[in-house]
Amino acid sequence: DIDITDEEVKALVRSLGGENLISFMTADENPRILAAAGDMVMNREVGLLAGVVVMILFAYVISVFIIHQINRESSVIGTFYALGVKKKELLVHYVTLPTIITFLGGFLGGVLGFSEWGMALQEASTYSYFSIPVFQTVHPLYLIIYALIMPSFISVAVNLAVVSRHLSKTALSLIRNEFNMSKSHRVTCKSNDFVRNFQLRHMLKEVRVGVIMIVGMFISLLIFMLGLNCFILCKHIKLDSQESTKFKYIYILKYPIKSIPFEGEAYYIESLSKTEFGYTLEISVIGIDDNDKYFGTRPTGKKNGIIIGNSTATKYGLNMGDKFVLTDRAKEADYEFFVEGICDYSAGLSVFMDISNMRELFGKKEDYYNMILSDQALDMEENNLYSVTTRADIEYSSTVFVDLMMPMVLMVTTVSVIVFYVVIYLMLGVMIDRSGFGISLIKIFGFKRKEIRRLYLHGNTVFIAIGAVICIPLSKTLMDSFYPRIVANVACGLNLHFEWYIYMFILVGTMLVYFSANIFLMQKINRITPAMVLKNRE
Repeated sequence: DIDITDEEVKALVRSLGGENLISFMTADENPRILAAAGDMVMNREVGLLAGVVVMILFAYVISVFIIHQINRESSVIGTFYALGVKKKELLVHYVTLPTIITFLGGFLGGVLGFSEWGMALQEASTYSYFSIPVFQTVHPLYLIIYALIMPSFISVAVNLAVVSRHLSKTALSLIRNEFNMSKSHRVTCKSNDFVRNFQLRHMLKEVRVGVIMIVGMFISLLIFMLGLNCFILCKHIKLDSQESTKFKYIYILKYPIKSIPFEGEAYYIESLSKTEFGYTLEISVIGIDDNDKYFGTRPTGKKNGIIIGNSTATKYGLNMGDKFVLTDRAKEADYEFFVEGICDYSAGLSVFMDISNMRELFGKKEDYYNMILSDQALDMEENNLYSVTTRADIEYSSTVFVDLMMPMVLMVTTVSVIVFYVVIYLMLGVMIDRSGFGISLIKIFGFKRKEIRRLYLHGNTVFIAIGAVICIPLSKTLMDSFYPRIVANVACGLNLHFEWYIYMFILVGTMLVYFSANIFLMQKINRITPAMVLKNRE
């Protein structure tokens, strides 16, 4: 091994001269070296954060069940208080079971995640996409703590905060089964429609459960948008790259040739860089003239004015008039450009400049060029070529990107649907349990199953629909604002635009999950018998 200092490397770079050096970067800035690690680091950070958020949600869901249990056992708890049992002892009793359950859940998840099958599933896309060796599996201490301690800690914290208040009543009020009624229960309904009034009062009575369902929906939609954004981004990369590529061949030259082939168009390209969110990516600065036919734009006359491709604009959030600073690491120089326009070009990160102004800026001769584009293969001297890229290569790269990301997209979207379904089913189940006496009573009065379903289940439909209409665009906006950090290490645009019908698809899908939960919950209602009225006599 030879140790070379930074100063020696910089001296070597300077000695090579601008004509002999295409690009220069250090190892810690090279996206080809850091891409695989950066991809995994981003997945880890997003996964850790998502795990905490989902765990808080389910811990709160569990607390609702505990509160329901406390309400059912109110008279028993009041008797215990009268006999001298302390609140602390009851808190331990009610918090112990969910803590054990969350610990076992975290333990099982950790075992599956660290298992040979789990590791292979998680590593599959990385090994198939990146050219990396097979690494030895490790078990970091922080992940073991995350799996074993985090779920139980959050469960204890959430349940203590929620349950403690419900155990703070006096023994007499608990024995009498007295509960504080919210002011919302006293809302006066002016409508003469009994069913509508009943649904409204029932919804207001269970407003806590309704809020949890909306929060669960929002978190599920955030996870869903993470996967759907990935799919939409990959789709746009594929389609936009293919649509933007008007040429069939790209020839990068070592030095200009005397005569340009008749079928070719000459350009000047420089590779600069931009660092954002800790990742350095290459930006192609392409010099064009007024007769350009491949990029669909015309250069601005200003010396530092540039036209940017829309992939570059979406990647860095640029608009007309913005300042855009790029770096030449070989020369340790920064170049300040001003965005004069945005063109429809999405194949990579590129900006376009008047070729004469670009030659002057980078100190090249008046007739200098180093790239030729063509609609057909050219007879070029191989010794003078750095690289040859075809349109088929660009199309293949964009297609591979889509194929590799599909397993992750399917996994994330499936998990989000499961989370939403579980939250809806559990919360509506609690509402039915709390209304068991009333359901038993109206069965005695002769109400049919269809009427009972309309009273106790369909009343939440409008609430869920309104929540979905609010949560879908909100979750999309929030995820879009966070997404640049997620793909900060990927040299691509950020076209995350959804068509209107995709929003409709999500809304319909959300309601279908809700109605599917209702179908199974109706079986729970059918198991409630009129005999429950007799069991609840004082």
